Amino acid sequence: MDQHAALTESLAHPLGSAPTARGEYARLWRESRFDRMECLNARFEQHAYAPHTHETYVIGVITAGTELYRYRGVLHSAVAGDVVVLNPDELHDGRPAGDGFAYRIFYPPVALLEQTLADALGRPARPSFTDTILKDPELFRVIQALHRGLEEPGGDALRLETDALRAFAATALRHGDLTARPRPAGSEPLAVRRARDYLDSHLDAAVELADLAEAVGLSRFHLLRVFRAAVGTTPHGYLTDRRVHRAKEMLGGPLPLAEIAAACGFCDQAHLNRVFKARVGVAPGQYRRGSNPVQDGRSAAA
Repeated sequence: MDQHAALTESLAHPLGSAPTARGEYARLWRESRFDRMECLNARFEQHAYAPHTHETYVIGVITAGTELYRYRGVLHSAVAGDVVVLNPDELHDGRPAGDGFAYRIFYPPVALLEQTLADALGRPARPSFTDTILKDPELFRVIQALHRGLEEPGGDALRLETDALRAFAATALRHGDLTARPRPAGSEPLAVRRARDYLDSHLDAAVELADLAEAVGLSRFHLLRVFRAAVGTTPHGYLTDRRVHRAKEMLGGPLPLAEIAAACGFCDQAHLNRVFKARVGVAPGQYRRGSNPVQDGRSAAA
């Protein structure tokens, strides 16, 4: 049996169904054993994500209902039983259809998947996923069972860590393009690199398009056009994502939310709360705590 087949065969786990809790909830936690990988268990009936990106991969399962999301310019409809994958730094949104949807999502860092595949294949590899919705019932069961196991306290750490690495490797081996290479650093236009550097250095300040265009030596309209073509979003969208990312980092420390909001260029704490939840799915205070139901203590059992 070859290595790919062995990994695939080793993934089967028995899994029963569980009822979906009514009402919206979201529980997010981070796994220190996997480079502080974020994990989200949520049900949304009204919450809609603003267009945003992740520096990580997105790997998860729809456990109930239907989620609509725009990715690479196409509107996708993911239904219960689907596995969903997104590449890093790809703009997307998300919203419920009908009565809403529930899902369990992993956000594995790029380095984690690269190392997992290097260990599995004996050579460097970085997966790129062409298809965003995967019809793979076995992989669905594995990811859902793993996500549940990590959420429950007192699990067998050795088994869960083994299962996680096998699940991520199998996702990439079954559905990823392992021949793809990330765009070399510095391959984007010089003006775009300068614009990104300017925005990264002004996270705590108001930025006007005219000032940004002057800093990189382009007209405002030309800058908007080349920036979107290279980055996939507008300078404002990029700046907002970077501010949210900075806020995530600062939420690991002791500063009050109001000070974090100011340090990340938000008008006030309410502005931070609104923008953060629209991109992360939970409020900053909940993100800081790591795991708390959003509403009235309901169990997140999907």
